[in-house]
Amino acid sequence: MSNKPLLKIEGLKKYFPIESGALRKVTGYVKAVDDVSFELARGEVLGLVGESGCGKTTLGRCIIRAIDPTGGAVHFSPLDDESIDLASADKKTLRRNRRHMNMVFQDPFSSLSPRMTVRDIIAEPLRAQKIPESEINGKVERIAESCGLNPAFLSRYPNAFSGGQRQRVCIARALVTDPVLVVADEPVSALDVSVQGQILNLLQHLRQELNLSFIFVAHDLSVVEHIADRVAVMYVGKIIELTDTEQLYSRPQHPYTEALLSAVPKPDPDLPDETIILGGEVASAANPPSGCYFHPRCRYAGEICRTEAPTLREVEPGHWSACHLAESLDLAGVVPDQDD
Repeated sequence: MSNKPLLKIEGLKKYFPIESGALRKVTGYVKAVDDVSFELARGEVLGLVGESGCGKTTLGRCIIRAIDPTGGAVHFSPLDDESIDLASADKKTLRRNRRHMNMVFQDPFSSLSPRMTVRDIIAEPLRAQKIPESEINGKVERIAESCGLNPAFLSRYPNAFSGGQRQRVCIARALVTDPVLVVADEPVSALDVSVQGQILNLLQHLRQELNLSFIFVAHDLSVVEHIADRVAVMYVGKIIELTDTEQLYSRPQHPYTEALLSAVPKPDPDLPDETIILGGEVASAANPPSGCYFHPRCRYAGEICRTEAPTLREVEPGHWSACHLAESLDLAGVVPDQDD
């Protein structure tokens, strides 16, 4: 396997203009993704977590150019001898590389056309890539079986399937072109808890079988723990902590991460509830506070936090944090689940 990262993201930004008045004059910007940088190795699963509205989904869509970023670079190397900047690539280059990347959407009910059979839904990316019709049927049936779908039912419409089965259809559609990168946007959050484990196990199996790399977007850290190699925590458009999953859960280096981990359900009901209740509201991406964006809600904040914006820095080998006080704080984590 090549040591060259599959993705190298540098200073990625996505700003949405705020318009007002009859002339639709731009009066400001919502900085949904603001100067994000990280790498993704081949075969790696990176969990991307944070509260609703922190920019996780926007970041995922910018990476695969489902929406155009405002600035920055997304260096994508689907082949060892090729690297392209998805952020600035023209339509022809993007079309040629679409087969190497895809997305699994959050809601399996709204992301499937009710007017198309499951066979046609899964085959649609192949037709968009001009794959000969003689090859399509076999590829569709093979990926459907890999995703736990009975090929005999491919002529049915999505309304005939349960939520878990529909998400399997979404996964099959994302994988039918043999991509190397998949952005999974909260793929289990709309499913019953009993089905979530099945889909997570399926993604794990497919990752190993096909050597896939995933960016796994989620707000539930207990889900990310079971699938991610590393975890990036986002807050108001920025990555504020990034490290190995085990390290993040046992020794967080940012107060926001500590608060998120405190809300992870504990297996023993007799254990005391130590959930950290954050005061105030999530900072506005259109008008963030000075200094550290998290300081109005942080119980450890000092004067430097209110006046100086922290940078994402390596506080110990492989562990990055955007907190002025990272080295001096002793933050509480959770004990990783030993059954996995």
